[in-house]
Amino acid sequence: MRASSLGLVVAAASLAACVQPTHVERAYDGDVVEGRFVDPEAYAEFLRGALAEAGGRLGGALEAYKDAASLEPASPEVWTRIGDVRCQSDARDAGAEQALSRAISLQPAYAPAWAVRARCALARGDVASARAAAARAAELDPGADGANVLLARTAAGAAQASVRARLLALTATARDPVVAWDALAAWAAGCGDVPLWARALRELARIAPARRVTIARAAEQLAGVGELGEARAVAAAAADAATAPLPDGTPLAARLALDDAIATHDAAAVRARATRVRLSLEEAAGRALLAGDRRLARELAGALVQADPGARGGRLVLAASAGGDLLAGAEGDASSAAPVPAGALVAFGAALVRAASPDRAKQILEHIASEPVVNGDDRVERAAVELVSRGVLPADKLPPDGAVELAALRGDGTPAAPAEGLDARHEFLDLALRHPDSPRTLELAKRLAGIAPSDPVVGSAAALVQLAVGAPIPPDAPRALLARNAADPLLAATALRLAERVGDRDVARRARQTLSALGRTPPPGAGVD
Repeated sequence: MRASSLGLVVAAASLAACVQPTHVERAYDGDVVEGRFVDPEAYAEFLRGALAEAGGRLGGALEAYKDAASLEPASPEVWTRIGDVRCQSDARDAGAEQALSRAISLQPAYAPAWAVRARCALARGDVASARAAAARAAELDPGADGANVLLARTAAGAAQASVRARLLALTATARDPVVAWDALAAWAAGCGDVPLWARALRELARIAPARRVTIARAAEQLAGVGELGEARAVAAAAADAATAPLPDGTPLAARLALDDAIATHDAAAVRARATRVRLSLEEAAGRALLAGDRRLARELAGALVQADPGARGGRLVLAASAGGDLLAGAEGDASSAAPVPAGALVAFGAALVRAASPDRAKQILEHIASEPVVNGDDRVERAAVELVSRGVLPADKLPPDGAVELAALRGDGTPAAPAEGLDARHEFLDLALRHPDSPRTLELAKRLAGIAPSDPVVGSAAALVQLAVGAPIPPDAPRALLARNAADPLLAATALRLAERVGDRDVARRARQTLSALGRTPPPGAGVD
């Protein structure tokens, strides 16, 4: 809800305390519309929900809108907001459609409810329902930018380039660019057009900085489907949309935005972005080292340690990046030291296992308290999985995504336990281990097919599904999988299984070498020699 709409809500709530007409004028997307009078207390809750939603606090917004609905159950506006917020949190939430159906049953000609229904249908991939709802919204309000942008989705079979051109033209000329770009983002997300989705999100960050938390969450979604480049750019746009630091609640987006700055190899840019996303320079230095930029890691950590010799995470990264005494870098009073950021600890651990025995590395690392690894943070999480696999970190250091990777890496036939909070890639990997022939597994295989050749998690999951269902394995599949990155433990473990199936002795030998370096025993039955 924009400032003009909020202003009318406030004004209406104030006036309602003095006069109680049967109808009242309210704003929707810049237009004044007439509707039934709403109780002042309900308006107050509605306003509280609108402010929470504008700040990206969807949970708080939903609670406020529910309170408003309990006070004013006959208001289509309130039920529409409930449906919209539920859909933003989870496009598959059945409660979203129930709320929208209730809004429409209360006022069948309420265009905003139809527009939200169209946007929500697109978010869950139901293009036919989205088109029908958008058509109804446009019929009821021909000037509604969002509905018209959604309706521009042409019939099945039309050229995607033509569709994009029409949508962009509509968006560029819209009277309300926020609504139009928002609808365009929903269309692109529903159709799987990642570049256009990311472009729309970056534009929304520019013109609607109050939406930055929602946009940051969308960046996390992009990362979850393997689109790391776009995810980092969108997260950076959300971080830079306002001068204030990015609010809490999007820890993965904060790290994606920081990685975007690290990619510039500019220490000043990294420091500025770290401040903007509320992450420490210790985390930034560790992430730079994990990204392979030793010079940047050394510059960040060196300046930090010089300014604060007690910055233990900085000392760890400096020792790892400068080729110094790693054991000296690990010294510190474990009882009084603050937890080291996960990026710094994992970067140090990765260097330590190359310089010390696994037992010695474990002894050192177990005395260093650290912050938790953020779920979905590939840069730190995948390196942490390798450290856990080597036995130098405990398994409880891993968040859900990492735990699924570890289960796949073990290769001992033990299915991964069902886990909550998995991103799409790791849900696919989890299902490949537990339910390889389920409808959801097939759905994710189709959805993620485009990144399977480049993403190690998705590529491994797809191969595991093929193995589990007895599908034919091309003779060159094991070699192609290992060729992506022979040092990647997950790829090596999966390539070994494929090699065993097709009888590729050379790939099996090389894959076992990678796994042996991790201290892993080849899966039972992997006897190709």
